This record gives sequence, C-alpha cells and structure tokens, in this order.
Amino acid sequence: MSSETYTNTLTNIPIDAKYNDKKYFVSGLTSEVTVFLKGSNRVALASEMQPGTRKFRVVADLRKVKEGTVEVPLIVEDLPAGLTATVEPQKVSVKIGKKAKKSFAVRATIPDNQIVDGITVTDISLEKTKVEVTSDQETLSRIDHVQAVFPSSEVISGNYSATISLNAVDAQGNILPGLVNPSETRIQVTTKSSSSTSSSSSSSSTSSSSSN
Repeated sequence: MSSETYTNTLTNIPIDAKYNDKKYFVSGLTSEVTVFLKGSNRVALASEMQPGTRKFRVVADLRKVKEGTVEVPLIVEDLPAGLTATVEPQKVSVKIGKKAKKSFAVRATIPDNQIVDGITVTDISLEKTKVEVTSDQETLSRIDHVQAVFPSSEVISGNYSATISLNAVDAQGNILPGLVNPSETRIQVTTKSSSSTSSSSSSSSTSSSSSN
C-alpha cells in the first residue's frame, strides 16, 4: 500500500542572506517568501510548520556574486529527510555594492492639503537635523537628503508634535534604499490662526530649524 503524501503551505518565511555585511550593502531582497512543503512523514511536516520547531531555512547565498544588480536563486537548507520544498519566488533580484555611510540633512514638509483652512504653520522644528545613512556607494551618491515623513493620516489644526520616520530620498523625492540612523525624529509644528483676508500660503517646510 502506497504511503499518503501530505502538503502544507507556509507564508511569510524570512530569507537568510549570506554575505559579508561588514563590506557590502544589499538592497531589494524580498523579506519574506512562500514555501510549499510535501512529504509522507506527517510528524516531520507538522514540526516544520511551527516556527519553534522548524529546522529548514530559505537561503540566498550572495558570497560569490559580483557587485551590481544580480538574480540569486533561493535554496532550502536543513530540510528533514522525507520532505521536499518549493520556494515561491524561486529567485530574487538584489543589488549588492560596497558599503558606505554618509551624513545628510533632514528636511520636513507638510502638504498643504493636511493643514486645516485658517491655520498657518509658522515653524517646523526637528530634533534631528542631520543623520547618518548606510547604503552601497552608488546609491549613496544619489541621495539628496533625508525626508522626515509626515503621516498621511494626520492633519494640522493647531500646534503639533510627534515622532515620525525618516527616509533617504533623491532630489526628486524618490525613496532610496538605505539604513537611516536614527530612523525616527521628533517633530514640533507651531501654528497660528490665519487672518480672514486671503493671502498666499507660505511653504510649510524646513531643513534647518532645530531644538537640538
């Protein structure tokens, strides 16, 4: 009598990237993948389904790849005997380059449509006005500044303060891959009620105002 084959699908499995992280910076690596497990050993299969007892790993070996954008196969390692695994996606496209770091100015901008009518922003103060970004050398050369990201869900209706995240961006405002340290900063927005007379609104942005 042939043994029954069992299958299970695991989602959000992290990728273990192997590379010299002291020398290189990797970007574009998919953080999580889906793994399809198959086998006749139901106990082993059940064990691999649980993070606490799981033995297999999904690995992207970048130790021998050349610098630049490369396509790397994903390999399943340490899979128990009697089980087979298929990874989706089977390959990932990543960019690898020499690691470098540089300090950049932090800027904050509040879109006009997030400021209540009748309110004028008089000052935007950032706790951090300069932060360090780590990336590959080519990406680092394209970074223009670090943008303090004002939450799209927030509306300025008076004085405001919060901790907001930071992104490295190019001159057009496109987000670039990099580790920003620190990754957040405190923002304080000072406002006043506008006069009833119509006037041209000033740009609500800053790159230098600081409480530190």
